[in-house]
Amino acid sequence: MGAQDSATLGRSYRLRAVNATPRSAVVGTAGHIDHGKTALVRRLTGVNTDRLPEEKKRGISIDLGFAPLVTPAGVRVGLVDVPGHERFVKNMLAGVGGMDLVMLVIAADEGVMPQTREHLAIVQLLHVSRGIVVLTKRDLVDADWAAMVARDARELVKGTALEHAPIVECSATTGEGVDALLATLDRELAQVDVRAAGDAARLPVDRVFTMEGFGTVVTGTLWRGRVATGDTLTLLPAAHAVRVRRVQVHGDTVDAAVAGQRTALALHGVDRAQVERGDWLVAGEALKPSRVLDVRFELLADAAREFKSESRVRFHLGASELIGRLVLLEGRTLAPGASALAQLRLETPAVAARGDRFVIRSWSPSRTIGGGVVIEPVGQKRRRAGAALAQLALHESGSLAARLLEKLEAAAKMQSTAQLATAVGESEAAAAATLAALAEAGELAAPAAGRWVARERWNVSRDAIADAVRAYAEKHPARYGVMKGELKSALKSAVDAPLFDAAFASLVADEEIEQQGERVRPAGLPWEPPAATMAQLEALERLLEADGYLVPENAQWSAKLGAAAAEVASLGHFLGRLVRVNTELTYTAAQMTRLRASLDEWFAAHEALTVADLRGFTGASRKYAVPLLEHCDRVGWTVRVGDERRRGG
Repeated sequence: MGAQDSATLGRSYRLRAVNATPRSAVVGTAGHIDHGKTALVRRLTGVNTDRLPEEKKRGISIDLGFAPLVTPAGVRVGLVDVPGHERFVKNMLAGVGGMDLVMLVIAADEGVMPQTREHLAIVQLLHVSRGIVVLTKRDLVDADWAAMVARDARELVKGTALEHAPIVECSATTGEGVDALLATLDRELAQVDVRAAGDAARLPVDRVFTMEGFGTVVTGTLWRGRVATGDTLTLLPAAHAVRVRRVQVHGDTVDAAVAGQRTALALHGVDRAQVERGDWLVAGEALKPSRVLDVRFELLADAAREFKSESRVRFHLGASELIGRLVLLEGRTLAPGASALAQLRLETPAVAARGDRFVIRSWSPSRTIGGGVVIEPVGQKRRRAGAALAQLALHESGSLAARLLEKLEAAAKMQSTAQLATAVGESEAAAAATLAALAEAGELAAPAAGRWVARERWNVSRDAIADAVRAYAEKHPARYGVMKGELKSALKSAVDAPLFDAAFASLVADEEIEQQGERVRPAGLPWEPPAATMAQLEALERLLEADGYLVPENAQWSAKLGAAAAEVASLGHFLGRLVRVNTELTYTAAQMTRLRASLDEWFAAHEALTVADLRGFTGASRKYAVPLLEHCDRVGWTVRVGDERRRGG
């Protein structure tokens, strides 16, 4: 986006939509105040990125500025102009995170200055790996002086990613060297890897404003993925769902923006007051806000003093500045130039991903002191030694396979591919391929498509189910087996429901257990009801049928059978010889067969049936007639219409 985002956005809607997607890149400036960064951008693009009244009044850049540029080779570049004053480094940091290439600007008449060094350190910490050293104001010095400044610049970048960067001399005032700079820019951009657009979209918000007719508009460099009109995104850390109404790239309305492009999005579903610089727009659920991050922290070699653990710091990621404490996990202090595993404990949530680069500035006075890389974006407080530290070391440098196995071994439930990919900070495609290979090697289990569980937990879950089924069969020989629901409930503290279902199905498939109806027993174990229990069941049937439909209540016949009542009832229900009408009444299957025949006979001559009618042809009192009719309704023999029943199915 250009500096005049609001005006440009409005103008773009009067232009034709641009659907083609030529190669894009984000190029940023860096360097000391008044070294000509803004003038250089204006010479290259025609855009004055100093848009604020105070910037124009004071003649210095205070906030980020943006301008579009199409290079001679046709690369569509989003130029990010950053402020050079030390007071506005946090604004500079808001724009540098998404750069593909940096132009380190050094004024030929002044040479290397303090903010030149700090900006270079920031570029290093964020791993911006390609750049051009631009010596501006060339028209103000002679050749000897320019050569001396070039030597100083080369010495400055020695040992950094810009050590072999080209040095280009130019003047924004006269235009000298601008063509050479553009040609160099094309050569360097040709070496920059194109960002993958297949990942979930992720955009750090660096500007937000309201535009009449379009509502809330945000801008930022699209770090990952693709955003199209109509997409639903999540605004983090507040977790607001928003819909993309319009997409703009480089001043044009487009169907979609892809990773690496400066992007403006008009949003539906969120007010201007609910969005601020430092927020993130993301697709899906890949990122979670967290106040605790596990990191590798590096203290700058030229830091004024050693770093003390738990110091209050300013944490810069994307366009955000968050306050927190940096806890060293390897020692209490860190010497300049050294690095250590550490933990950030923030006062407000960060939205990070594994591998994100960040910058740390001291709390007061605010100075860049170091930076590093995120290892675990959603962490928990760790101790400084032992297993917790070893685990973090694995998370940092272990293979993808090792990290996936570690996550699975720590999980009590099955995990989806997406969950695991998020947990280890890798793409879903990479995680899926590695998980499949691990499953093929027998190092984990895949109970269902896209669902994974540690091999040990899978085996333990299967064993728990099989052991419980065997134990039940031994304890209750009169029963065919345990009810599946009862089994699932008994094991819920050890095996969660989805894992139980998957493990149960695998045991049935492997013919280790068998299921009949809702009852489960060990496969291949012969079963025959004990003779004594069968005799008691037959006696119960005679008792229930002794007085027509006037059966004794469950409590009465249970008392007569004593301890055997539960086994007899279970056997009768399993064999289909007993029918429970309600909690108080049980009938024999023969009684129910006779009742169904009586109903058929009644409805052959009548359209409706009342309670009184049922009492008439069964001889049952109302105490029995009402529950019997309610049972007939449940099984579909009758259909209730008001106080009457009609023939059912």
